[in-house]
Amino acid sequence: MKYYTFRVPTPLGGVARVGVEQDGRLIDLNAAAAALFTHLGEPDPGEYADFLVPPDLVGYLARGDKARRTAAEALEFVAGGGGAGSGEARLTYGFDEVRLLAPVPRPPIIRDASAFLGHVRYGKECVSGDRDISEVAPDTPGPAMFYELPPYFHQSGATVAGPHDPIVKPRFTAELDFEFEFGVVIGRRGMNIPAAAADAYIAGYTIYNDVSARDVQFREMQLYLGPAKGKNFEGANIMGPCLVTPDEIDPYNLRMVARVNGEMVVDDHSSGMYYRFPQLIEWISQEEYLHPGDFIASGTCDHGTCMTSTLKRWLDVGDVVELEMEGLGTVRNEVVAGPRP
Repeated sequence: MKYYTFRVPTPLGGVARVGVEQDGRLIDLNAAAAALFTHLGEPDPGEYADFLVPPDLVGYLARGDKARRTAAEALEFVAGGGGAGSGEARLTYGFDEVRLLAPVPRPPIIRDASAFLGHVRYGKECVSGDRDISEVAPDTPGPAMFYELPPYFHQSGATVAGPHDPIVKPRFTAELDFEFEFGVVIGRRGMNIPAAAADAYIAGYTIYNDVSARDVQFREMQLYLGPAKGKNFEGANIMGPCLVTPDEIDPYNLRMVARVNGEMVVDDHSSGMYYRFPQLIEWISQEEYLHPGDFIASGTCDHGTCMTSTLKRWLDVGDVVELEMEGLGTVRNEVVAGPRP
């Protein structure tokens, strides 16, 4: 199943909804559930639908298995012609009628790991002060501690952008970079989750572009903190276009292709992850709860940045960055100038 969060226009402004792709259209899950409850004779179908299948993905995931079963029944009902012409809320939309948002537009928290050994090799050189990565050999070892525990850091869930939103270049950077990643949205609350049980906590997978200001990032990291402002500015965390449920894909067998202005600059593979998501979840959840809607990213794929790709330059205004993964879709974002002071 592919979940989408999308915005539809109304006389009072845009409203965000949660939908599922079916036969090339978006089915509004909340409206479909209300139509089903109307058919079943529920006295307050709209209120019941708002409670059980709320029109935001975090709330929907928090309702658990009963919400998922109800959504499946509602989709089957709509596919069979149920709810058509009932006068209730609109059930379906074309993709050209809506604006796609990030699957979780404001995740409670973003934890960004660094699970690809290839990227960690390059990062080791940068952190050591040598930012010329042209001589880094493919068999260069990562930091010794990398082999003992998976690194990750926190980012703001308030600076998330959607799959077609612009990348607004901050005024404070001359080295704007993309980072090709993908990640999981947590579907259940849990703590001290063993890796063997972690798959049950994954609601789905989505593409992630961790847009970065490299010059600022590495200045910050010289102070043994961060990155902070180098990765936290409006629209710096791009996600989408949808959340794909685990039954749809093999997350460790996906081609990862990045293009800038139509030219392929990255051709990597998700099998390059040294740590897989169950291992990340086990480590992150030690003595700390994970909650529905939390996002955990893979970290950058082996060649998934400006300088480690074939691009060999920083992003600039007018560039169009496309990140595509098998089974997950494509995010496409244009770099635009930031606002004047």
